[in-house]
Amino acid sequence: MSRPVQRRGAAGEASLGLRDLLLRMLPHAAPTGLQAIGRPGPESPVLVTGNYTVTVRRLRRAMRGRHAWLLCADSRGINVWCAAGGGHLTHHDIIAAVRVAGLADLVEHRELILPQLCATGVERRKIEAATGFRARWGPARLEDLPAFLDRGRRVARRERAMRFPLRERLEMAAAWGWPLFALAAGVAAWLGGWRLGAAVAAAVAAAVAGLYAAVPRLLLSGRGRWWSFAAFAGFGFGVGVLALLLAGDAEPSRLVWLAVAVVAAVAALSVDFEGTTPWYASALAASGRASIELVEDRCSGAAECVQVCPRDVLAMDGRRRKVEITRPDDCIRCGACIVQCPEDALRFRMVGGGVVEPATVRRTRLNMLGRRTVEIEERDGGEA
Repeated sequence: MSRPVQRRGAAGEASLGLRDLLLRMLPHAAPTGLQAIGRPGPESPVLVTGNYTVTVRRLRRAMRGRHAWLLCADSRGINVWCAAGGGHLTHHDIIAAVRVAGLADLVEHRELILPQLCATGVERRKIEAATGFRARWGPARLEDLPAFLDRGRRVARRERAMRFPLRERLEMAAAWGWPLFALAAGVAAWLGGWRLGAAVAAAVAAAVAGLYAAVPRLLLSGRGRWWSFAAFAGFGFGVGVLALLLAGDAEPSRLVWLAVAVVAAVAALSVDFEGTTPWYASALAASGRASIELVEDRCSGAAECVQVCPRDVLAMDGRRRKVEITRPDDCIRCGACIVQCPEDALRFRMVGGGVVEPATVRRTRLNMLGRRTVEIEERDGGEA
């Protein structure tokens, strides 16, 4: 049975939007199970996602005016990409969702549309073997779903690559920045009064927002990484000094506290700034010190890896019937291509020369420190 959807007024939606913005880094679980978008029937598409509240709400918004089934698997209230990468959303969870929903009795077709970003931890072929439903990859971003459906459920190449527009970069800045400037401003206000607290808040907010706004051109490798963080710490400090000057309170002791607060906040964010974006490999993850490697003799040209790469790193050479690594510098080492390759033709090559084979990538997921220590238990018969 599908679940009814509670309708909210404009004030309720605004409140939820603010919560989504400020608390999006925390798990927030939506109900699992089957939901109706519009008035779906037996031939309507089945869209699969996790039960992260923000994703469910935005997916429904993207599909407004259309009819589809929405199957929410248990991702522990975490977004699809992070949940799949961390072992919180696996093919077992999707298999369980299909069975519990009784999907085979509700739809006449046998097709599931999976979110592309779950490919890091969800094995498509195991879903097909366990449920009898063909699993097809959808686009990387929710807003591309209508166009994907309109063209016969085919993903355009540009829709596989993960975009990160300025609006979303500033949303991420707000989500990561507000705890930093709230803490820094609170301590500063306690030590030096509200004017210092306000200046610190403005300085930290400016530094964090500037970092995310500059992401497309930000240097994040080698010594350039530290110059980038230093430059935006300096920018934030300048904003804070201006705020103190306008308040007539720019005493030397105030400037010292201001500098300490801004440097501390930017240093905290710099620990894994890359991992908070969809464009760079995590600075903490061990895979960040690896490169993707193709064993060409194994490649059969199935091109499943090309379909799931969120950074357009791989391309199909139609003449040779082989995949090529065309943009290795853009690889974020998410492992999706390795997990989905049916011939085990892709693997990680570590900087020291060691190899991480596909079996290891499929069996393990990343912990909070970016290490492959989370073991995924295989269950007989596809049981979840």
